Amino acid sequence: MDRQATPLILLTRPMAASVRFSGRLTAAFPGVDVLISPLQMVRFPDWAMPTEQAGAVIFTSQNAVAAASRAGLGGLAYCVGNQTTEAAKLAGFDALSAGSDAAGLIALIVERGGPRHLWHLHGQTTRGDVAGHLRRAGFRVDETVVYSTETLPLSPQAKAALMGSRPLLLPLFSPNSAAAAAHALAGFAAPLTVLSLSAAVDKAATGFVAAHRLISRRPDAEGMLEIVGKALNSGALS
Repeated sequence: MDRQATPLILLTRPMAASVRFSGRLTAAFPGVDVLISPLQMVRFPDWAMPTEQAGAVIFTSQNAVAAASRAGLGGLAYCVGNQTTEAAKLAGFDALSAGSDAAGLIALIVERGGPRHLWHLHGQTTRGDVAGHLRRAGFRVDETVVYSTETLPLSPQAKAALMGSRPLLLPLFSPNSAAAAAHALAGFAAPLTVLSLSAAVDKAATGFVAAHRLISRRPDAEGMLEIVGKALNSGALS
């Protein structure tokens, strides 16, 4: 087999997440080539608990779950995304999935009519104004920044791959990671297939000169594996 004709999968998520998904890829597609070049590093700064305990927490990322787990938190959690929900369950939360976006999360909380005092743990940037919408709906919402991300450059190996002629597959899992990748990969010449976890992720992946784009039907790791398989096996890259 001519390896130069077979796609290379480039993973740009933070290292721990990329290593986890790389393991899923190699288990699902034996012999696949994976290159990890994180574009962000996650940091967990010190942060303080609210003075009054909330009835439920809100997670819109797995990184926030990791920060909460470090602090020994538990209880009811409203989550965006199946991966975040599963991470919260593994961390001991009674986690409810609200679909793949902030609108679904807000609708779930309002319709369920549960605790009126909520706590949103998130990174230094957020999308969808979750707290604002919920406050306007009559909820009390505390907010705490529990992690931050630091931008990293592409590795020399990734730059070389992006300047070559070998087809590349680029899985993108969040709007933030899509935007970071679009900025870092601008101007490179390799044939690129962008694989987005959702329509929102694909929308954020602007600026790419992509030969192909595929969007997962499911906002989870299994959905991403499905479109990776489609890109590898369906002839979409020819």
